[in-house]
Amino acid sequence: MRLRLPTPLLVALIAAVTAGLTALGVWQLQRNEWKRGIVEERQARTAAAPVAAASLLDATQNAVDWRRVEASGTWDHERTMVVSNRARFDTLGEEVVTPLLLGPSGPALLVSRGWYPREERERVLAELRAEREGRVEGLARARAGGGRRTAAGSWTRLDPVAMGAQLPYPTLGWALLEGRLVREFTADGGQLPHRQYLGYRNTTPHLEYAVTWFALAAALVVIALVRFVIAPRRGARQGAPPPTAGPCRR
Repeated sequence: MRLRLPTPLLVALIAAVTAGLTALGVWQLQRNEWKRGIVEERQARTAAAPVAAASLLDATQNAVDWRRVEASGTWDHERTMVVSNRARFDTLGEEVVTPLLLGPSGPALLVSRGWYPREERERVLAELRAEREGRVEGLARARAGGGRRTAAGSWTRLDPVAMGAQLPYPTLGWALLEGRLVREFTADGGQLPHRQYLGYRNTTPHLEYAVTWFALAAALVVIALVRFVIAPRRGARQGAPPPTAGPCRR
């Protein structure tokens, strides 16, 4: 059975879909402006002078996130943790995370001391264990959720809340990425561990999404013009009856 939609109904349906696609494009433009504000705010935080960790003990995660922080204390190497499956330079590696005790009984700040290839674990950890006192500078990250400890004892991601829950003393709800800010990771002369971090950047292509939605809306408008304006006029010039709405099969 063939069902032909009345032309007015078909035009209304096309108009509704076009309006929806256009609205999606506008929404992506608004998202892009919102995200640009976040990028500027977080990059400004990272560019500011380092803040002492001792002054941030009662700060919220949002207040600390993406700030450069400096801290000093005593390393607790016995409770060092490893984040596995971290690829860099097309090489599978790990990140080592060691608690830095800011006082004799805490609290502790979890410090990601850098990345190294997996086969270099023993050498890198042995060198780090030689340090008793630590004075570090890096980027504060308030990552929370998603981290878990595997059966092998390593962690799936840096999660200061979940990791801190495994320790016998209080820990801050954010972690520190030790090192320096870079645009892209570099080999850094082969020094291990690699102590580099990236600033905040927007990885969602909102403008590309907006262009896609607008392009689909424009294509639908062109199709409608051809179907309901250009084709009937050509048919009239050729003496043929104007086309009706296309069949819809059930």
